[in-house]
Amino acid sequence: MLQIFSKRVWIFLALGLCIALNIALSPAAAQGPGTPLLEKPTPPEEKAAEQKEAAPCTCGPLISDSCLPIETGHASLQVLWALSFYPGAFSPNWRNTSAHGNFYTFSMPIKITYGPTKNLEMYIIVPYIHNWAGKVDAGLAGPNGETSANYGGVGDITAVGKYLLLEETALRPAVTGVAGVGFPSGHASNLNPRFLGQDGIGTGAFTFTTGVNLFKWLKPFMIYSNIWLNTPINLYASRDDAVRSREFVTFNLAAEYPITKRWVALLEMYSTWTWTNIDTPQGFQSPSTLLGVLPGIEFFINEKWACSAGAALDLVGKAGSRKYTPLFTVYYNF
Repeated sequence: MLQIFSKRVWIFLALGLCIALNIALSPAAAQGPGTPLLEKPTPPEEKAAEQKEAAPCTCGPLISDSCLPIETGHASLQVLWALSFYPGAFSPNWRNTSAHGNFYTFSMPIKITYGPTKNLEMYIIVPYIHNWAGKVDAGLAGPNGETSANYGGVGDITAVGKYLLLEETALRPAVTGVAGVGFPSGHASNLNPRFLGQDGIGTGAFTFTTGVNLFKWLKPFMIYSNIWLNTPINLYASRDDAVRSREFVTFNLAAEYPITKRWVALLEMYSTWTWTNIDTPQGFQSPSTLLGVLPGIEFFINEKWACSAGAALDLVGKAGSRKYTPLFTVYYNF
């Protein structure tokens, strides 16, 4: 009985060896679509990485800052065009008031981004700004009765670095630390009364920014958030005609929804929250407290070119201007 059992074992072993050799020596193309390939076992950590689905590629928010740094050694260029219409202003007690004239602002910030090393991104923003005023109320006219004016030039240049502190997990969002400075390159002092305030295209301060950016993919939505503290050092605080800035907090939220591989829907909430500091003189302040929304759409032309469009709508605010701003931006990835 034992001999019969041993013979059967050897027969099965020989048959299995023949089948294995036949499969190993056969070309992969000969195996049908339903036939699995024989492979070495995948280590558990590699298998988990393969099973982790990557978030879709998008342009990112229009106003809010993205979180995940650009890839090492890569660079991108973004040019944005925006035209703001001012139907009114916000009073110190959060009410809508008249703009007392027709006011417009065209802005064209150029953003250059580079990834010098892993998890680190650096970018610089150089904005061109042009203001117009027309049909200004007689009570706000210039010294020679001017009721219209315009002024343009380079605004404040901003340089920012951000570093990925925590990667995204199943429960935790990705967290990026942000540090930057705004340079007072825009015109903010020696304002000429005949320009009706339109020549104030800078903050007149070194503005230091620290904070965090967050990102979480809650399939199918991609959620972003910015929480920044902005601390200006006013250079012309003693001048009555100068632009002066208060310390303020930036809090933004954004969500993207991929419609197709090329089209992505976007919705943002942007806000700045300003308070009165002991060392900040009263007067013309920038920025004011503000909250608004931006619906938008993104489109991928190809792997290097993409564009986004939207409209920023100021909803509520305190002691500042109220505006509606259509935006269009183009991205190029090097």
